Amino acid sequence: MIVTGRVFDISRGCVDDGPGLRTVVFLKGCHLDCPWCHNIEGKSFRPAIAYDINRCIGCRRCLEACPREWPFSSPNAWRDGCLACGRCAEVCPSQARRLVGCDYQPEQLMAVVINDLDFFKGTGGGITFSGGEPLAQPEFLFDIARALKERGVHLAVETSGFWPDKLREKLVEWFDLILFDLKHVESEKFRRVIGHDNEIILDNLKWLMAADVALEVRITLIPGFNDNNSDLTAIANWLTGCDRLPPVRFLPFHRLAVAKQALFGKAYPYAEYDLSEKKLLEAREIFKNKGW
Repeated sequence: MIVTGRVFDISRGCVDDGPGLRTVVFLKGCHLDCPWCHNIEGKSFRPAIAYDINRCIGCRRCLEACPREWPFSSPNAWRDGCLACGRCAEVCPSQARRLVGCDYQPEQLMAVVINDLDFFKGTGGGITFSGGEPLAQPEFLFDIARALKERGVHLAVETSGFWPDKLREKLVEWFDLILFDLKHVESEKFRRVIGHDNEIILDNLKWLMAADVALEVRITLIPGFNDNNSDLTAIANWLTGCDRLPPVRFLPFHRLAVAKQALFGKAYPYAEYDLSEKKLLEAREIFKNKGW
C-alpha cells in the first residue's frame, strides 16, 4: 500500500523550531479543537481553498474552471460545498486562490526538502514536523522520518501529545527532539474548553519524560485559559512530579490567525485577545521558584 501524507505548508529558514536553521513541514489535521489555534487551516484533514480578495483581479477564470454550476448566489457562496479540487487555484493568474492541503508520498516530499540539506549541515539544523498534529498521520510521518534519518538529518516534531500510546516507541526511535505543547494539566478545564480528555496527553508526556529522548515542553500562554498564577502553578507542580525537569519554554499568545479569517471564511474567536510581556515574566518567575 502506498502511504501518502497531507501537507499544508513548508517553511524554510526557521529558527524557533529546534536547533539551527530548519525546514518546517506542516501536516494537515488535528483531533483537538483549540479555539485559539493560529494554524486554522491545519485543523481539518480536508484540503481547502484560501481566497485573498485583495489579490483578485476579477478575471473570472476560477469560475470557468470550477466543476460546479455558477453563478453562485452570493460572493462567498462558492465556499458552500466547495470540493477543494484546486482547479481554481491552478488557473488563477494573481494567486488569489491557493489550494491548502496537498498529498505527498514520502519520496515526493523528500525531493522537495532534499535541497535544504546543506543548510542543515552548516548550522546544525534539520527538519521539524508541525501541524495540525503530525502524529495524526503516523504512517506517513514515520515513513518520511525513516528516509530522512538515513540521510543523517536531525529531526524534531511539534506535538500536542494527543495520540495513542502505541506510537511512543517509534516516536523516540526516529526523532531527535520532541517539542511538546502542554496546554493544561487540569482535566475538567481542558475538557470544557477543548472538548477532549487530556489523560492520554499527560500519560504520553510522563512516558517521554522517563525515556531517553531530548524533550522541550512548550507552554503558550492563552488569555483566560492557562495564563493566571493558579493555572501556571498547577502546571509547574505537575511537571515537578515527573521523572525529570524538562526545559520549559513560554510562548506568548499572538493573533496571527486574525489575518487568516478572510482567507478561509472563518471567524477567529480570539481576535480581540492580547498578551502582555508582564504575563511572560510572571510565568517565568513562577517556574523559577519551582526549580527551573
